[in-house]
Amino acid sequence: MARKSGSLKTKRADVPRFWKISKKDKRFVVRTEPGPHRKDQSYPLLVLMRDILSITKNSREAMSVLNSGKILVDGRIVHSPRFPVGLMDVVDVPSVKKAFRLVPMEGGLEPIEISDNEKNLKMCIVKSKKTVRGAKTACGLHDGRVIYPEAEVDVRPGDSLILKLPEQEFQSSYRLTMGSLALLVRGERSGEVITIEDLKPGTFSRGSIATVRFADGSGSELPSTALMPLGKQLPSITVTRHGVSSS
Repeated sequence: MARKSGSLKTKRADVPRFWKISKKDKRFVVRTEPGPHRKDQSYPLLVLMRDILSITKNSREAMSVLNSGKILVDGRIVHSPRFPVGLMDVVDVPSVKKAFRLVPMEGGLEPIEISDNEKNLKMCIVKSKKTVRGAKTACGLHDGRVIYPEAEVDVRPGDSLILKLPEQEFQSSYRLTMGSLALLVRGERSGEVITIEDLKPGTFSRGSIATVRFADGSGSELPSTALMPLGKQLPSITVTRHGVSSS
């Protein structure tokens, strides 16, 4: 019977630039499967384990580790080598007592090691909000998950929130306001913490437009959809490659 799905691999020359893998040793590499993140904004779990984190030496060893259920993503065991791991996902490897969070960096993503008391916490961006059956509020997050916050929890599209994993228990939320901090999650300067100086209405697709100030003193106007709100002070979890947090 003919196979209906697309190719399970892609040319190494065509992968996103932030994949720090050799493009000359071999021609092909595994590609991501449909999942919570876009393929140009994520790593296949196998590539992350073998080429980026060097947890395993080769694909066979990576498959053995995955089949044994020794890798957790956001608190849940993942067996698929093609599972897409993206922005703010937490990869936990209990066998070596290490956990990593994928944070923005210039033009892409990179994993940073985090402490045990952070591996059950994840920051997400609220992408949508609507009322569903039973008068419950459903919020769609940037990683494809849907949560149902309590009525007293005030969250809107564009806000960010911290969840306790894997229960998806709401911990706190943040909103873009003048004078607050935000993390740039897209573009060549992604990964930088910036200060919001002004907000003005924008288009439907771009959201509001924020006038921001970078740490080096330069300024710019950016769409709010490229920002992750952090509040007036840095949150208690590590969200940048520089490891800055309020803890």
